[in-house]
Formats: sequence, C-alpha cells, structure tokens
Amino acid sequence: MTDARVIQIREPYDYQQAQSAVMRAPIGYVVTVRPPTRSTEQNAALHRLLQAIVKARYKWAGRTWSIDDWRTLMVSAHSKATNRAGEIVPGIEGEFVALRRSTTRMSVAELSSLIEYVQAWCASNGIDTEAPHAAT
Repeated sequence: MTDARVIQIREPYDYQQAQSAVMRAPIGYVVTVRPPTRSTEQNAALHRLLQAIVKARYKWAGRTWSIDDWRTLMVSAHSKATNRAGEIVPGIEGEFVALRRSTTRMSVAELSSLIEYVQAWCASNGIDTEAPHAAT
C-alpha cells in the first residue's frame, strides 16, 4: 500500500473499506479521521458572493479589491465575529501579515457559517447577490 487513500463514510460498507485499508497499511502509516472539508458547491457559493462584491465595485478602505482580497477580509471579519480572531504578526521583511484560517481547510459547518456571514454583510451593504455575475 503505497498511495494515500481517502474513504468518505456514506454507508455501512464504507466502514468495512476503511477497516480493510487500515489493516493492510504498513507499520508507520498514519490514519486520520476528520469531518469533511468544504464542498465544491460551498466553494462555488462563496465565490459567487465574493464576485458580487467585486462586481458591485464596493469600496473598502478607499478602494476596490479583488476576489482574493475580499476573501481575506471576509474570513478575518467572520473570525472576529465568531471569536476566532487570527493574528497580525511582523513579517520577514518588516511588513505586517494577517494570519487567518484558510477556506480550503474549513469544515462544511465552518464554511456554511462564513457564507451566511458574507450573505448578511452583502444584504446590509446593498449588494445584490442574486443577479448573475460575469467572471472578473
């Protein structure tokens, strides 16, 4: 057994598959059991919301921002709102760096909470999240 194997538990048979994979694993291999990370649908939903903000040309700190910048701003705001604030640390070159949770490592529940936060923020700032948005 040389390749990593991911088994998502969806039905009783999957437990047997997981058990079999563990029993065949050589000594020294690592087994991790964790909740699923965000779904493709959740990722697309968050991207659509962030795209709506960019398309609306909403200004923050006096200027417009890219989708990646808005993702950083929203993750930071959501972290603060849910008492999971990140840290701001001095960077290698003397700059300041905001350390935050990556959306790629968020659980389904965490990303759902972030999506709800962004939806509420958009609603309170008059950003239409229902209209189709062209890629930017």
